[in-house]
Amino acid sequence: MPAQTMEEAVEFAKKHFGIKTFDFGDDLEFANWVNEGLVNINNRFKGKANIVENLRFSTPEETAKLTKDSGRVAMGWCNSFSHDGKNSTIAFNKDGIDNAPTTFKNLVEQIIAPEFNESGEIIGGYSLGADREVYSEILKLCKKMLNESEEFTRFDALNGINLLRDYIESFKYFGKNKLSILKNKIFTDANSVEILKNNGISVNIDDYARLGEKELKEQTERILDLLVDVNPLSGTATVSGNSKFDLLFHEMGHHLHAMNTALKDSMWGRLSKKSQKLFTSDPEKQKLAGLVSWYAQTNPKEFVAECFNALCAGRKLPDDVMKMYEYYKGPMLPNM
Repeated sequence: MPAQTMEEAVEFAKKHFGIKTFDFGDDLEFANWVNEGLVNINNRFKGKANIVENLRFSTPEETAKLTKDSGRVAMGWCNSFSHDGKNSTIAFNKDGIDNAPTTFKNLVEQIIAPEFNESGEIIGGYSLGADREVYSEILKLCKKMLNESEEFTRFDALNGINLLRDYIESFKYFGKNKLSILKNKIFTDANSVEILKNNGISVNIDDYARLGEKELKEQTERILDLLVDVNPLSGTATVSGNSKFDLLFHEMGHHLHAMNTALKDSMWGRLSKKSQKLFTSDPEKQKLAGLVSWYAQTNPKEFVAECFNALCAGRKLPDDVMKMYEYYKGPMLPNM
């Protein structure tokens, strides 16, 4: 049950997680969100998760520096550097989070450009080549934003922003992998093959391998349009929008990862700058990281944090991904 006062929220955090500083001003909704997310993490660890010592909002100066250093508006950050977790902090960008609903709305209009019927319901906006499953999740949030505005929270919007990034990534995947999509997602489905044959469309992948890029794109989109209700394209997005706790789970992943590593790992080991360059230049590592999320491909530390986020959200990751997660010393959840 959510705390009814900020005093209750602070007491809960300190009593159950041993948090030293739990400071979110008078934002009780946010404090309850943090506590709920920490409960989920602690449950995953059977009540023995090592939670950060300090949880708070980021200062304007910290947010400005992080934005300048990373080149993007960061919604949160973690400063855990040691295996004992001393002085560890997770801080959140309050302004960015408060503005998330507006950001989500603007991104939906820019990226999807949805159409509406007279009742205000979304009836269009899907673009061929995009991941249909991710699109459906975005639509659910759009409908909630339009029809249940009082129930649409900042955390729904944050999840939606990540899903929109997934949506964009699915376009990139489509652009690079048309032949693979035809071979592995269309021509292996019996219903799809029957429909294509009945419409006089070849299901021989060699016929498409000979086409130029423009004609291949046109032919693939024609096929997807014909099959949109029978075999909607899905599984092509590098998913990062797992749950409304993505931001917290991700930052806690960084914290627990730091506690699971030693100085040698960052100086000359598997998390060193040399290792990071090898990670981003290795096609196989990039492919495996892409199965987790678009952001997991950035570097080994973000890969680990994104894996941890997915695992806490209940996703089952492929064995090869888990082997790489273990190699980079990702924190293992009990009974994984």
